Amino acid sequence: MLQLSVDADHGADVIHAIAFSPAERLRRWLSGRWSLLFSHPEDFAAHGFEVDRWLSCLSEEFERLDLGVIGVGANVRRSWIGQVNGRFVPANEVDELLPADWRVGAHEHFVTIFDGALHARRTVVYAAGSEVPSPIELAQTAAGLRARSWPASSVCRVLQRA
Repeated sequence: MLQLSVDADHGADVIHAIAFSPAERLRRWLSGRWSLLFSHPEDFAAHGFEVDRWLSCLSEEFERLDLGVIGVGANVRRSWIGQVNGRFVPANEVDELLPADWRVGAHEHFVTIFDGALHARRTVVYAAGSEVPSPIELAQTAAGLRARSWPASSVCRVLQRA
């Protein structure tokens, strides 16, 4: 954010840069919307013949439910996150968003549902390579939590099927 002011001593316009924390930048972007943070967004990517249809349905559902989508990592142009108007957060900034007492194992991935104030409401943890729910199912879970104003943060671990 830039702020323009007049320096009384020099009679000149001065530009002041105000730096926002990663969490504050996300709060401003979300504007009070609930959101989903995907630690490994490509675990949820659809591949194949009907990927365009999948992206269209996904985008419509996130818009209908008024949810923001956040992916961890670099802004990859071809990622589905960018194609559904989501945003990326660098991996080194994610710790600021998660509860201080919460840690994930080295081989675990997660999706966290945040409320409009960026409080974690539910986290789904799954092993790398395991079967995952669809992003639409996760979006509907977030909408249900928002409707009930679910107060507590909880962690759900998805068991890998043998």
